[in-house]
Amino acid sequence: MGARSSRPDINEWDWSEIEQMTGLSIQQIRDIQQECFQTTENDGALNMDEFVNVYIRLYGEERQQDLQQQTVRAFETFDRDRSGTLSFDEFLNAIVMMNHDISRIDRIDYLIRQNNTYGRQQSDRRISSEYGHQIFRRLNDYYDLPPGTEHQCWKQIDLENLGYVTQEDIMDYISQQKAYNRHSHNLL
Repeated sequence: MGARSSRPDINEWDWSEIEQMTGLSIQQIRDIQQECFQTTENDGALNMDEFVNVYIRLYGEERQQDLQQQTVRAFETFDRDRSGTLSFDEFLNAIVMMNHDISRIDRIDYLIRQNNTYGRQQSDRRISSEYGHQIFRRLNDYYDLPPGTEHQCWKQIDLENLGYVTQEDIMDYISQQKAYNRHSHNLL
């Protein structure tokens, strides 16, 4: 859930975990990646229409009911630089977030771990203040919550003002917030 430049390259991802979190086989993921580079003139970035088309092809008609609202929300959430496109790793992040076969908390936990370069550098899964704010901005965008509240959320977790918290601290906070745990059909 971090900025494009701070995330690890897709080749650094744990492919077996991606397979589990997306519900897609490694071969399907590699085929989609190759197709993205072919259909998008080798930049690999998907615009909204391409994203919707790939999603429909992957998951078929059974998920098409919620498709418009979910794809727009996911697309806008993961297109952080507002380029109007998703890089392939942003695409996979969106697919994970939209995978209803995995619990909401497990999806959020996975995406936080996957994109937390600071925590990997420190070898202790710390969430820096900067990354924590990014997480809350993304969650607030995704769940259509008022913008600008990420600082308040962060202050409720980093009570000692250390500038970092553990992933467990942030996941405990998220799991206790009604706004991030709605069971509505239209929210992930």
